[in-house]
Amino acid sequence: MRPVPPRNWTNGPIRGVGLVIPPTGRSTCGPLFRSRYTWCPEAFPGGFESLHPGWKGERVKVGELLRERGLSLTVAVHGNLDAPIEWVHAIDRFPASEFISAGDVALTSGQWWPAVSADAFVRDLADAGVLALGFGLTSTVTDLPSHLVSACERAGLTLFLVPVEVPFVRIIKSFVQAQRRVWERPLRRHLDYYETFVAALREDRSLGSMLESLSAGLASPIGLVADRETFGVHSTDDMHSIPLLSEGVLDAELFSAVEPGSFSVEQRAVLSVGVPFIALEIERIRSVRRAVDGYTRELFTWLRSGEQDEVSVLARLRSLGVEEAEGLAVVAIWNPDPEAVLLATRRAAGQRVAAAPFDDAVLVCVSGEDVVDRLVRGLPRTASAGVGSAGGPGRLRLSLIQAEHALGVARRSGPGSVVGADELNSPSTVLYSQASALMRETATALLAPLRDYDTARGGQLMQTLEVFLRTGGRWSVAASELYIHPNTLRHRVQVIEQITGRSLDSTRDRTDFDIAIELAGQSGL
Repeated sequence: MRPVPPRNWTNGPIRGVGLVIPPTGRSTCGPLFRSRYTWCPEAFPGGFESLHPGWKGERVKVGELLRERGLSLTVAVHGNLDAPIEWVHAIDRFPASEFISAGDVALTSGQWWPAVSADAFVRDLADAGVLALGFGLTSTVTDLPSHLVSACERAGLTLFLVPVEVPFVRIIKSFVQAQRRVWERPLRRHLDYYETFVAALREDRSLGSMLESLSAGLASPIGLVADRETFGVHSTDDMHSIPLLSEGVLDAELFSAVEPGSFSVEQRAVLSVGVPFIALEIERIRSVRRAVDGYTRELFTWLRSGEQDEVSVLARLRSLGVEEAEGLAVVAIWNPDPEAVLLATRRAAGQRVAAAPFDDAVLVCVSGEDVVDRLVRGLPRTASAGVGSAGGPGRLRLSLIQAEHALGVARRSGPGSVVGADELNSPSTVLYSQASALMRETATALLAPLRDYDTARGGQLMQTLEVFLRTGGRWSVAASELYIHPNTLRHRVQVIEQITGRSLDSTRDRTDFDIAIELAGQSGL
């Protein structure tokens, strides 16, 4: 079987997936998703959880997921179909047990084979407590491999077939929607006398719609501030805060135009209906963004390595919301606060953008010169940016290299600087883009003694070298950035020269070090 790109989770729009992490149980995203939402005790003693005692704990079962409409899943090996599912993962790495846990359902397109046998892959899943395995057909694999069927039969692991036309992301979305329905069953028992509010939720589950319905039920404007974004109102000035507390840190607050302490019992009941839905929607949005961040970082890893074909890159871009195939450009942005950059990106391009933190910068892929202009104009004043040249998917790697080099130039110019690809006159841009395996190995060998020294003695020679080169060898500037005395810097430079046998007074040696550091950064070393 020929390895193929992970088609099943690049065909569908990721931004629309309703990824909801259970409020109890295992979570891969931190304490936020183990949250138990309660009212601020000062504002609402007693809270709303007591009104909905059964809203947590239930899980979608394997058999229920396999019977979901529109998925056309075919069971090849019957295991425990009544087992409750914790989560659904797309995984083609081995050992998969490092990334999934007991109670999960795994989806694979078989890229691990033939390097890993079916028995080993299935045994690893079974030992980890995985409930079922879905195998996705591709354009080159049109039937279920017999050796995988046999392995699942021996392990007693449920195996089901995923048709070519069903992307993995649709299965995950169906699971999330089914899980949401399970969680909402006890809530809905308390909504009988709020039919208008529930009907509005069925029409549109966005935060805006929920807040609008909540405002109507309370006869008072209600706003929300979550992750630095404001929903429902233009401003929360002169409004009264209703904090939402959790076991972790939930960066979200409701705001009411009326003092919450003056709410009637009926108004508090309306709040008890709406808040769980709002909390779940906040989790969904954050979960989607985390998933999209992961897929976006993988896209930029592809571009750096140059290993993926244009078709895969274009498919990934479309799944991230970037539909246009021409005028694609990469923007590299540095800011002390990366989240402010991501917020500015969403305001400038909405959902039609691929953006994620990558190393010490935020990388953004957009289509259209006008979008790039809006993005740059909307950046914080403390940000620096490098803009790569625009073109088709085949030029995105070059655009990424240009953007990262331009960002380096912009950072040396100070906050607020923006440097475009047309302002770059460095042959190293071409050199880096054509770097061979031999060149990368040579670069690694040059830096190895410094890394070994830092590891053995807890030194900072690598950091010192990077800062010294980036500041153009200006002793006082480099020392200030490193928070050390210039004499200490001179001593470190002497040690670097002694260990490597190179001289930082030599332009050629400086160039070698600069190239080595850049190539090491591209390789993630």
